[in-house]
Amino acid sequence: MESPPVSPSPRLLQQAVLALLGGRARGWAGWVWGVGPGGLGAEQQHAALAGLYGREGLLPARRVLRPGGRGLWEQLRALPTLLWLGPRLGLDTEQAMELLCLLGMLAALGALLCRALRDCLLFALLAAFYLSLYQVGQVFLYFQDSLLLEAGFLAVLVAPLRLLRRGSPAWRPHDTVTFWAVRWLLFRLMFASGVVKLTSRCPTWWGLTALTYHYESQCIPTPGAWLAHQLPAWLQKLSVVATYVIEVAVPVLFFAPLRRLRLFAFYCQVLLQVLIILTGNYNFFNALTVVLASSLLDEEHVGRWLGRPRKRHGAGWPPSLGWVLGTLLELSTYGLLLCWTVRYFGLELDWDRRVLESKVAFTYHEFTTWLRTMTLPLVGVAFLSLSWEILVALY
Repeated sequence: MESPPVSPSPRLLQQAVLALLGGRARGWAGWVWGVGPGGLGAEQQHAALAGLYGREGLLPARRVLRPGGRGLWEQLRALPTLLWLGPRLGLDTEQAMELLCLLGMLAALGALLCRALRDCLLFALLAAFYLSLYQVGQVFLYFQDSLLLEAGFLAVLVAPLRLLRRGSPAWRPHDTVTFWAVRWLLFRLMFASGVVKLTSRCPTWWGLTALTYHYESQCIPTPGAWLAHQLPAWLQKLSVVATYVIEVAVPVLFFAPLRRLRLFAFYCQVLLQVLIILTGNYNFFNALTVVLASSLLDEEHVGRWLGRPRKRHGAGWPPSLGWVLGTLLELSTYGLLLCWTVRYFGLELDWDRRVLESKVAFTYHEFTTWLRTMTLPLVGVAFLSLSWEILVALY
């Protein structure tokens, strides 16, 4: 039976997400030095920093920071970065960047290990540190780092305020609204990732052959990439179809009223990100996407992972009208998704060759027309979802 409405992001889930964001935050500062979440020695970190942004680096950061005789407030308004404080502390730009990296990694490590430090003030400090580095990052800090900055800002909204006051860490009604903002970021990320593949007019994406080149042409392939590259061509094309479905169609389910549909969407996103991690190295991007996807979970589901399942009411007989309607809506959604995939990607089983053929069965004009038609309704669905979360929080 469909369980009663459960908060989509209760305290248990909130702590898990904030812990993961704290772990990723170590990567925020550490990326500048080529440091992963596990961290490397300070000597290695300093060497990479000097090579990128030092006086003799590829893009010296000091060239971005030109005081021009302005006061501190005018400097911050022109370029919001804490690196302006470096000269006032007797540090040059490179040393100030290193200091921000060290402080950021220490603060994030504390948030990862200590529950009490998962506070909005600490995450605001981490966001300020990374924004300061981003301002002078130039071409080395771009798309993934913009996503990280927005996720860091949302962590400030999700995290409780406990450091400056004594308060209960209990779940607050408005937390469902802030977690909805995380879900909205995830929707924009995944939907745009799928749409841009088609709007680019790249013949490999339209011909479903992109993965036959991807594994050997990506920046840093893994051993798994070699194995994936050996897969037959029909399976490579089917994998592109699955990517389109997960990135374009499934994200609409992020705002579904049924928890089972949201859980289905969660596992689809995690499956895609895990496969990407196994076949390529994109730094923190895929791990951060998984963290964002956790906003689709609820306390009951997370409790099962941690060995603390909640008791659910039995379905009983005869089933309630709500259960019947919920089940019909869920099955209809799966059926519609399957029919949509078969129709628009020309899935056809070749019994003689024992392969599943696929092709894009729509034109660029048809896709752009659909995109213009559906954009406003999709925003409307998201708005209704947000309105529901606000009403639940208020009443």
